Amino acid sequence: MKKLIFLISITLFVSCSDSQHPDYERNLEITKQWFDVFVTEDHDATMDFYADNVEYQSAFYGGPLMNKEELGEYLKGWQDNMENISWEAQNYLPGVDPETSLPNGSVRTYGHWSGTHSVSGKSFKGLWYHYLTFDENGKITHGGDFGDATGLVMSVMPIEE
Repeated sequence: MKKLIFLISITLFVSCSDSQHPDYERNLEITKQWFDVFVTEDHDATMDFYADNVEYQSAFYGGPLMNKEELGEYLKGWQDNMENISWEAQNYLPGVDPETSLPNGSVRTYGHWSGTHSVSGKSFKGLWYHYLTFDENGKITHGGDFGDATGLVMSVMPIEE
């Protein structure tokens, strides 16, 4: 009986430990494509990745949860004010449903954004974390940025004389 319980326990452990959502690999590739497109500063192509009903969390202090129109303005602000933007991912990770803690095909990533402010010419490099959730069509429905957006902007502002 002890051996049977042991075998059942091992079987359950092995079967549950390597479960990955079937859409994760597709969504991971879409995420990598998003970063590749964003750094080209092609705003329309960047926005094509988002579902019409997207909800996105701003990284600015007190920043709102944004709809697609607000998100477009947020992203355009970054693209218009920064040059030579690059994303250096340190890792991509599968996400989980916040209610069930089960894999849901979402993608989390952290790494460094770097670039140069368009007006001041000052460069920046900051550590950021992003999460993206996708619908069945591969469009981003939920997401957010975590990083010191306010500090980054303040550090590259032109010095007033």
